[in-house]
Amino acid sequence: MSNKSVSLSEEVYARLEAKRREGESIGDVITRLTESKSLMNIVGFLKEAEAEELENVIRDMREKSKSRTASIIERLKQ
Repeated sequence: MSNKSVSLSEEVYARLEAKRREGESIGDVITRLTESKSLMNIVGFLKEAEAEELENVIRDMREKSKSRTASIIERLKQ
């Protein structure tokens, strides 16, 4: 792979340096920070049972949130 030289201000370089993880080059930092993020990157991350449990927790939290919102709306109407 060929390399390109890029001029950076001291401020930009310092920002990249602050984001750098152990063992990373500045080029690695730029690559990591500019990669597109997608949920497809985590497909298969959870086992099926874990995914189902997470879905249930999210569903329960949404229902509780809806109930709380409805309750607040009713109190405000009084």
